[in-house]
Amino acid sequence: MIKEILVHLDGGDDDESRILHADHLAIVYQAHVQGLYINILPEPPESISHYAVSRSLLSQHLDDAKTQCRLVEHALEERLGKLAGPHDLHRIDCRAANVQGLVATQARTADLLVVRTPYRIAEPNRASDVVEAALFGSGRGVFVIPEEDPLRLRPFDTVLVGWKDSREAANAVTQAMPFLRRASQVIIATIDNGGSKDAPGDRNLARYLERHGVATEIRRLGKWDNIAAGLFNEAELSGAGLIVAGAYGHSRLREWALGGVTRDILTKTPVPALLAH
Repeated sequence: MIKEILVHLDGGDDDESRILHADHLAIVYQAHVQGLYINILPEPPESISHYAVSRSLLSQHLDDAKTQCRLVEHALEERLGKLAGPHDLHRIDCRAANVQGLVATQARTADLLVVRTPYRIAEPNRASDVVEAALFGSGRGVFVIPEEDPLRLRPFDTVLVGWKDSREAANAVTQAMPFLRRASQVIIATIDNGGSKDAPGDRNLARYLERHGVATEIRRLGKWDNIAAGLFNEAELSGAGLIVAGAYGHSRLREWALGGVTRDILTKTPVPALLAH
């Protein structure tokens, strides 16, 4: 059940696509939209002597930042005010180093977090801390809008589940259950990784979903050197509007390490993807 949708906002050009998708999901599931505006505060001077020299400049910088923050917040409130359903805006003022912990805390009490693809060539660090914090720290699903046609609202009639017999994939399926129940076609796709060709994991998943009223089709996609490319290819062939997959990696303090497949999906997914760790 999806009743609380969190959407990451920062005052940038990508906000419109995120709001549009969050609103679309909220209409489908009759959910509440909470905008999460993350306002990054200026970093303090590195030393007292540096502060003494530049305190007037710093004061002006802080005043300018506060003015810009109020303008952005007002613009976001006006934009969210155009949504048909219930919504609100929550602003968080924080240092860059604290973003990950705060995002994880907020995402834990939402059913879904809507984000754009991070790690783009032109913007290599676009919202990467937000996405990774939600993936590794919240236990919730992260709905990733693709880079291509970010304003396009796709139907989720066909859902492609990239299945691997793992905790991460199982959690992704759990988080995606509202989508799976509404879909007219759910495809369980597995990639040959050199293991047993008669592994029971996909059949177990099919039985599990059937008991939840979800009819599925198992497709074994053969061997692909690039697993994400195999899933993207199947998504195109089947006309899938959503890819569901586990997110793999681990964290060390405030540094994150993503698995290759997870990074590929986050960067290159041709359709919306729902990932969970």
